[in-house]
Amino acid sequence: MARRTKEEAEQTKQAILDSALSLFYEKGYTRTTFDEVAKRINLTKGAVYWHFRNKADLLAELMRQKFTMQKEKVEIAQVNSLQDIRDYFVRATKIIENDPEFCQFLLFVIFHMEWSEGVADRVWKQLSDIVDLPWIKLKERLTLVQKNGEIPHSVNIENLTILISCMFRGCVDSYISKRYPMSLTATFLQGFDLIIDGIKMENK
Repeated sequence: MARRTKEEAEQTKQAILDSALSLFYEKGYTRTTFDEVAKRINLTKGAVYWHFRNKADLLAELMRQKFTMQKEKVEIAQVNSLQDIRDYFVRATKIIENDPEFCQFLLFVIFHMEWSEGVADRVWKQLSDIVDLPWIKLKERLTLVQKNGEIPHSVNIENLTILISCMFRGCVDSYISKRYPMSLTATFLQGFDLIIDGIKMENK
């Protein structure tokens, strides 16, 4: 019985998240209320508050869920070379290109989210382990590749990590906003190859 109750609670929590996301898309974060989230799935506002203290917590859980799902799809067990890193980004960009629902979610978070300072602080603090992890892992992988000799030892790995991360974010932003007609995968890989080739030529 306890197991069933736990499963029902999880189903209710997921229904709340789905309802909230739908309303966020339609009305925006600021204009969406817990009353509306509850009414859309025939719950009381109290039931929503039982799962989430406020909208910022609800939004943080939505983002955690979405980003965790994408991370699990992209993750590569072992990375020992620049080609492995390149393959990782191919997987990451192709998943975004082939997932319209995730693109819609990114569009909302990046361009349509009303990020007040208070909301941003609460949300990003709760997501620091997820948000910072890709940067940390990329830095670790580039450091390993440098030790293997594929990247010159004179290259500052932290700066290289920042450069590649910013380029990836910029390509994703441009792709989901449809600012330019582009293939996300091809555009990012061209930039990645130019950076790596430039580093190798500069250090010959």
